[in-house]
Amino acid sequence: MDGPGLSSRERCILAEIEGDLRADRGLDRRLRTMRCVLPIRVLDSVARVPATVLVVMASLSLGLLMVGASVHTAAALAPFAAIWLPSVLLLLVRLVRRRPRRPRRPRRAGRPGRPDRVDGG
Repeated sequence: MDGPGLSSRERCILAEIEGDLRADRGLDRRLRTMRCVLPIRVLDSVARVPATVLVVMASLSLGLLMVGASVHTAAALAPFAAIWLPSVLLLLVRLVRRRPRRPRRPRRAGRPGRPDRVDGG
């Protein structure tokens, strides 16, 4: 720090504030488990795209593919690629975000990675 140091009163106040922050278990837990939520919010908003939008994009890309295949020019295939890629990405994000998550089972005691087996004989 370039300026003058803290006075003894300011150091006492700072120590009290730091002690209060250390004692706050909820804050400690939130700071330890903090993660970047922006990508998650973006994926959640993309996953909320209505199914009708995906159906319209798929039918539009199919129509553009037929036009592009019949004309055989890059200018006719470019709109197909411009519609097809976002529709596939939206569909993939929607499928991944809507997939049900299975809770992890706690491991039992015994060998690592293998549950204990109880044999009948």
